[in-house]
Amino acid sequence: MSGIYSGLQAKIKAVSPLAQFVPCSAHSLNLVGTNAASSCKNAVMFFDLLQKLYTFFSASTYRWDILKSSIKSLSDTRWSARDDACKSLNNNWKLIINALENLKNDKSQKPATRCEANGVLQKLLSLETAFMSILWGHLLERFNLSSKRLQSVDMDLVKVAEIYQSSICYVNDLRTDSEYEYYKKLGIEKCGIEDFVSTKKRTKNRKTFIDDGPATDNSNAIDFKVTTYLAILDRIQAELIKRKNAYDELNKKYQFLFCITEITTVEVREKAAVLQQIYKDDLGKTFPNECVHFRAHILSLKKMKKIVPGTAQDLLTFIKVNNLIELYPYVDIALRMLLCTPTSNCSAERSFSALKRVNNYLRSTIGIERLNSLAMLNIESKLTNELQYDDIIDEFANQQARKKL
Repeated sequence: MSGIYSGLQAKIKAVSPLAQFVPCSAHSLNLVGTNAASSCKNAVMFFDLLQKLYTFFSASTYRWDILKSSIKSLSDTRWSARDDACKSLNNNWKLIINALENLKNDKSQKPATRCEANGVLQKLLSLETAFMSILWGHLLERFNLSSKRLQSVDMDLVKVAEIYQSSICYVNDLRTDSEYEYYKKLGIEKCGIEDFVSTKKRTKNRKTFIDDGPATDNSNAIDFKVTTYLAILDRIQAELIKRKNAYDELNKKYQFLFCITEITTVEVREKAAVLQQIYKDDLGKTFPNECVHFRAHILSLKKMKKIVPGTAQDLLTFIKVNNLIELYPYVDIALRMLLCTPTSNCSAERSFSALKRVNNYLRSTIGIERLNSLAMLNIESKLTNELQYDDIIDEFANQQARKKL
């Protein structure tokens, strides 16, 4: 759909060459997690196990009652569901193991059920699964909270790039040996197993000498660290960097406005001239000189020890509050162009989802005006819940009254 050659992006640019394609920041972050979840065999097996746990217990009300807790299912479109599933596994770890052991030893169950419970239990009781549940629990929690922040209405391209950069630094900090040992220690405490499952079919017998100490085989731990732990983190980091570069490219044209006091007037004029050449119809030829004046204005605030606006939203608010639009009209336009650039389409998609829930097959003959009203009430549910219905009902009843006293 967003193909650069024959997709919707290309068709829109054919009509409006200045239109900028901005990938949805929340969906891009979900794609980072999706690619990381398929980066290695152990990651794929872990999420398959999560789904298998839900499928096994939800297939029977008897099994669900034995579980005495809740397990969440995965979702292909809603990545936060994976965070819920991983969180439910970590919070109910012992209850899930006890339920599987009870089903495995329950002779009243069918042999196939007991065998399936034993198979799931054996996969669950491994250092790999415990390690992955803790690691993915931390990663998915950060991803989920970042995704919710990216969907907020006050988000702009600069803040998106900052969140992606913070995620890159966070993942990079996890690549150390100390962090790996930390997660390994937590995994051992969780499952009680100290060794990883061997992935080698044959063991090599090394020739020993008299002065050699006792042989220690750490090949399984090293193999898991390289092929699983580092593979997941490297894929996440690479995907985050690739997507952050797209937002940096979009921010490059406006970057000088945020560091306008840190660069020289010559650089301000050059960068402002580049932006003015791109948007000739929106920004006048006096835009570079106006930016130099705006730079001096911000520097004067520093000298007077007043609060200096730092973000794009703060700069625009500063111009509006102090009635400086006539003084800096093109700076105001440039900032509004940046802030009006959408960073996520999740709100629009939720609106369509609400419309689908309202206009179902039972309301196939509903009118457009009423459909719009019901959809608006559903979309703005927070405001709808705050309404005082008594006054509205009384007003409606008075309008529909058949008799007037």
